[in-house]
Amino acid sequence: MRLRSKVISFGIGLSLTLSPLTFSEEVAASSSISLYMNGAKQQYDQQPIIKENRALVPIRAVSEGLGASVTYQSSDKTVRIKKDRINITLKVGSKTANINGMKKVLDVPAQAINNRTLVPLRFVGETLHAKVAYDSKSKSVHITGSEFTKFVEANQEKVVTITKLKHGLPYINKGAGVVVSPSLILTTQSAVNQAEGAYIETVKGEKVQVEGIVEMDLLENLALVKLASPITIKPVNVHFSNVAKGQKAVVLDASKGTEVKVDGFENRLSEQLYTKTPYINSFIGTPLFNYEGDVIGLSSELDLDNSIEYYEAASKVEKWKPYFSMSHSDIKTSGFFHKLPLSEMKTITDVSLGMNDAEVQSLQKGDIYVDSKFPYLSYKNDDTIAPGGYASFEFHRKERILNRISYQYSSETMTQNEAASLFNEMKANLEKLHGTPYTVDMDWNRDEDNQYRNLYVHWLPKFNEEKPVVRLSVEEDTFNEAYRFELYYYYGGTYRK
Repeated sequence: MRLRSKVISFGIGLSLTLSPLTFSEEVAASSSISLYMNGAKQQYDQQPIIKENRALVPIRAVSEGLGASVTYQSSDKTVRIKKDRINITLKVGSKTANINGMKKVLDVPAQAINNRTLVPLRFVGETLHAKVAYDSKSKSVHITGSEFTKFVEANQEKVVTITKLKHGLPYINKGAGVVVSPSLILTTQSAVNQAEGAYIETVKGEKVQVEGIVEMDLLENLALVKLASPITIKPVNVHFSNVAKGQKAVVLDASKGTEVKVDGFENRLSEQLYTKTPYINSFIGTPLFNYEGDVIGLSSELDLDNSIEYYEAASKVEKWKPYFSMSHSDIKTSGFFHKLPLSEMKTITDVSLGMNDAEVQSLQKGDIYVDSKFPYLSYKNDDTIAPGGYASFEFHRKERILNRISYQYSSETMTQNEAASLFNEMKANLEKLHGTPYTVDMDWNRDEDNQYRNLYVHWLPKFNEEKPVVRLSVEEDTFNEAYRFELYYYYGGTYRK
């Protein structure tokens, strides 16, 4: 008799339609299936399989993922697993395991496949106190550790969803943030940029209006917003120390949690944490927690193939810490963003931010490329930095106003002294127009792979100034023996008190 499928809840805001742990004869023997541990897809050299209508999983990888230690004695093919007060012994080929001195009969024997020991999925759940389930539609095994489940349940209410309002309507792309005081939400500037209003929604579905933005850092991509009225959710602790590479962490949004590993740091416009766990956040600004319950980062972007996710380090907001203990009435805001200005914003060239696409095309230099699917122009043979460069211009779709300019130039014949001389000349010209830079790096710092090193300089407007973000850089590619220059202008929108 075929059993009906049923819905099993993980207790972490995630429900799946799952089949019982016996499977129909329609499933091919030894077929490979995917495995998710604490919400994150795992990549093992031996993936789980279905054999004899049972899901078999690699015991070492799964046990270690749940915090247990595993040893293998090849002489008698014995596997020993230890976690807290749990001691498990089993042998390859045997259906009998020993758990703290008590015998346990497995559904099918432990099996060696590709030099890896596989055991029934049910055995993992019953012995290591994990929730286990099989999703027949996606052919995937889901294992959730008890510690992970408790952590998600204890911290998920501190995460909120942020909805921007533009032109009086909710913005289609939502953001996320985390409660740092009864009146304040910490998020990324990407999550609230260009908002003309906003509201938050808690995991319980309660909605609270946002009064305005308290602080915003364009370079660090972080923002602090004030609620119209305080809420009773317990605030998080923000981690102001360095984060160790290889540390386990948990990404939490309003619907689910996912365990990741902090693989390292990325030196871009600013230092970012990143993970290599194949996982896509629902919202920009989703917080990253350590297992002590502290927020260590907020999601800011994915790379092109969604295999690496970047997080702005929460330690960068230590300068805002005094706000966290202030009373609601003492926290001041500057309101919200307004529509983009129609006035042109001066740049170093005759092309200015705020121009429309027809005006930019009228100043055409060299060959022009137009992307019909997006308001975008590109010229080659531009001489803004040096003869034979490129210039790219990006427009806001609705306003048809230029908001981003990028000038590029590459040379395979320059010496380092010549590259530095051209960089300093451009820097001096920009200083005449934009004043003292926000950040200057003139040390030819190398990246982690020792292939690239660069010089760069930044100009950043204050939060309520109508000025562009400007970045000039030159990168030396030591492998290809080339120098690449970029002059970048960006205007994110008006912010007025």
